[in-house]
Amino acid sequence: MSLRLVSSRPVAVHGATRSRLLWSAGTLSSQQQRAFMLLSGTNQPLRPKHRYVVNNNTAFIGPRSMGLHTSAFIRSPWPTGPVDTNATIAVETRADPTLPGQTLTLFQKIKGFVSFYKGGLKELVSNIRASSKIKERIAVGSPVSRDELQIYRRTPADKLRLVPFGFLVVVIPELIPLTIFLFPGVCPSTCVTYGQVSKMAAKSDAAKMILHARAVARIEELGLAPAAFADVKSLAHEGIFDLDSLARDDLQLVCGFLGLGKIGLVNSEAQLRTRLAAHLEYIRTDDKLLLAEQAVDRLGLTELHRACQERAIPSSGRSGEQLRASLQAWTEMTRDLPILPIVWSRLALFNQPI
Repeated sequence: MSLRLVSSRPVAVHGATRSRLLWSAGTLSSQQQRAFMLLSGTNQPLRPKHRYVVNNNTAFIGPRSMGLHTSAFIRSPWPTGPVDTNATIAVETRADPTLPGQTLTLFQKIKGFVSFYKGGLKELVSNIRASSKIKERIAVGSPVSRDELQIYRRTPADKLRLVPFGFLVVVIPELIPLTIFLFPGVCPSTCVTYGQVSKMAAKSDAAKMILHARAVARIEELGLAPAAFADVKSLAHEGIFDLDSLARDDLQLVCGFLGLGKIGLVNSEAQLRTRLAAHLEYIRTDDKLLLAEQAVDRLGLTELHRACQERAIPSSGRSGEQLRASLQAWTEMTRDLPILPIVWSRLALFNQPI
């Protein structure tokens, strides 16, 4: 991308850690010019090879570990009024070389990947430091932002990937693409590119189509019509779709649809029910934060894919606007309805819009 991060240092804003970012402007499109001018609060056009500081008082600066990519930074229109520096909105400091709309040479791609992965490791180290404090706040019931909730959820698994992936970045970075292709689980969440997420979404959606066919057969066994599942409100009153009344086969179906894989060789019915209940509670909490922070329109493409996949919303081959519309519709529904009937509705009508 044309915006290059020159330096970054943490500053305290209303008790939270924010980043003061120093950018260097290259050849910018008119859209990037307008977006950056709004962020920096300046009316002067940006000039190539000059450095600019985006202050916390005038720009959308949030925790760098949000995982938003440069596409989130250049979205328009941006609000022109006063900015709440407590808002959970992040400007991504690393350009993702796999984002659509870029024309890069092979050398630029290689350099972009190396820079992206090294920056991701630094971000992961920062997340590890922050996660313990976030855990303490959650333990005492203090409110957290969506950024912090994602750090709290993703960092424990990322810790296990830190050593092997860090070794690859430092010693043999040229083998990272091949390694990730063969072993996608070795990559920490902070180092996952848009290209990786979109490929995983395609595989996940293909698997969900198989589960969708099984769900339709199951629904017909119960004497119901799949088309009736479009009315989620009526499903909420059907006792057969309560978590406590689901049979083991139905639990496996729903867990698989939501991407909750097995732990170990055998999972008991109680384990499946517990995992599903925990995931549904997380989704409800995340939905409330997305609504409260009005964050759906500010998520980058990578984070949009992640959020949709967590909710079993098909994302492969969808544009950013389609994903945004689906995620917004989902959050509006979960505000007033239980989540499990909505999941069953998606099982029955997987390819239809929410």
